[in-house]
Amino acid sequence: MLLKTLSQAAILFVAVQIGFTSFASPIKWHQMDRGLPPNTISGQPASLTLINKSGADVNVYWVKYNGTLQPYGELKKGSTKIQKTYSNSSWLIQTLDDKPLGYFRTSKGNNLAVIPERTTKAPYRTMKYNSRQGVDPIKWQKSLRNSLSGLLKINQHIEGTTATSLNAVKTSSQDRGTYLFHEMELNSTPKSRIKVVVTVPKKTKVPRPAIIVIDGHSGTRHSCYKDRGYATLLAEKGYITASTKISQHSIREENNTMMGERLLDLIRCVDLLVSMKEVNPKRIGCAGNSLGGEMAMWLGAMDERISATMSAGFLTTMDQLEQNHCRCWKFPGIRSLVDFADIYCLIAPRPLMCQNGLKERPTWFTVPIARKALKEISPIYGDFEATNNLYFVPHKGGHIIDTASMFDFFDKHFNNKIN
Repeated sequence: MLLKTLSQAAILFVAVQIGFTSFASPIKWHQMDRGLPPNTISGQPASLTLINKSGADVNVYWVKYNGTLQPYGELKKGSTKIQKTYSNSSWLIQTLDDKPLGYFRTSKGNNLAVIPERTTKAPYRTMKYNSRQGVDPIKWQKSLRNSLSGLLKINQHIEGTTATSLNAVKTSSQDRGTYLFHEMELNSTPKSRIKVVVTVPKKTKVPRPAIIVIDGHSGTRHSCYKDRGYATLLAEKGYITASTKISQHSIREENNTMMGERLLDLIRCVDLLVSMKEVNPKRIGCAGNSLGGEMAMWLGAMDERISATMSAGFLTTMDQLEQNHCRCWKFPGIRSLVDFADIYCLIAPRPLMCQNGLKERPTWFTVPIARKALKEISPIYGDFEATNNLYFVPHKGGHIIDTASMFDFFDKHFNNKIN
């Protein structure tokens, strides 16, 4: 990447020389006091013009694809740097003693990034759920969902979806004894199609309960079914299941967010299930482990058609995931609004089970941290008078799903009588 340090008087001249002659509105400055920016993900060629109006010298870092930092030198107060980069890149600005000030997230084309003078603390968790007299939890949930939909950039994609707009096509089917295993393709957006697995029991009364099964990092739509995985066991128990890949670390369409695309693909699975005559639309659940547990949290929180959520290997805090973890969970604006507990609160009063293993690695999703987060979820279930719908399972294993308690959870809430 070409790096130039310039006086402000030379900006236009150099911009013309390297082919960048105009800017859109300045890109957003994301002020921060804690943590690190989201990872850079692949994008289109772009330029970045950094102007330091902070009143102090600063250090500039590019956040690499793996989340680590690559230094790009010092930027003196009042100075400017012009940098070739790519869209979806994160550029971190820190003090000379490496305290975070904020970051920029680039878009396609020419990006003008002005580092402002710092006058206030960065907003942090401004929509945390607080259980107190006079607070309406339903209004709080509606407001937070609207805010998160905007940050995820999914608003325009989730309104007015119909079975016809999905344009679902069955590409193959296999007889697997007690159930049929279908491969399907459907629209996630008008520009993007996704592949989905759907299993349907062969001999059972309809309509049936359905579970969206979600795999973790590096998983595919088939992973949950391999080696008699938990999705296969659910299918054998008579549940309809659906699965799609959500482990991508890139975006398909410019100006989307990666987490938004992952979530939207799962919402499309719900749309598909609702359109099937075999499915009881009031008994649709979701389940996953690790990244799958994270996405089960998001799906249960943002799609109220999910009537029961099982999230394994994920209940934690954002502070814990800032270090020694892939930061694919992070996107601009998320930490200023919420922590994970607040997202889980959006599921209430619907049934929620969280699982964490007693043998988790010490730096992963440990039970003590999970209990800390759980204490922030419990109040909203109390406010809804639905404490019996919140479950926490500290099982004896590691980073896995405890299938026995998961089956009990879904069988209880979906009244599934098939074994």
